[in-house]
Amino acid sequence: MSNINVSVPQFLLEMSKQLNEQDSRYTSDPLFEVRYKKHLVTEAGYNESHWEILDGDGQTLYHSEKSEDYSEIAEHVFENNEQWSSSFWGDYEETRFLDCTKAEFIECFNDHFDSDWCDLPDDLVKLHMQEVEVTVNSHFTEADAEAFIERKQHDYPKLYTYAISMCYCWNMIELRNWIASLYCESKNINK
Repeated sequence: MSNINVSVPQFLLEMSKQLNEQDSRYTSDPLFEVRYKKHLVTEAGYNESHWEILDGDGQTLYHSEKSEDYSEIAEHVFENNEQWSSSFWGDYEETRFLDCTKAEFIECFNDHFDSDWCDLPDDLVKLHMQEVEVTVNSHFTEADAEAFIERKQHDYPKLYTYAISMCYCWNMIELRNWIASLYCESKNINK
């Protein structure tokens, strides 16, 4: 077989340099994924990350990871569900609902509302959510993953990089190792 003289493209030499100089994040044969987090509706207690209470328009009134204050729910039901509010008020206060102020109702609601035991008005819904990670794409180098994020962040929720191992992906490992060897070879040739 004859020797073929092929020049290595500059982008492969740059990738090789990055592979040799980047932090592996304590991962064997890392591949850098660009990811974002997404929330999906799930059953209570099944891989649940948090829960939310939404109004009929889909507006979140309460997010269990962000607050323990039920004021937005209380204000919504006070203004939109007089019958439900009156019943809730009557369970905890001896005075008539019509005599209470919005501030008093919100305080009472925050003191006594328990999302596990109290029913909600029909126009509100409690959704249990699970957090999943969505992979957008993968890169041999972290620099390329970061460049993608800088270029395309405006099209996605908050993007971040995550290093995975290509363990047992023999062809990918061989390709990565070959690309990494190009930088070392080019340094030896230039000496």
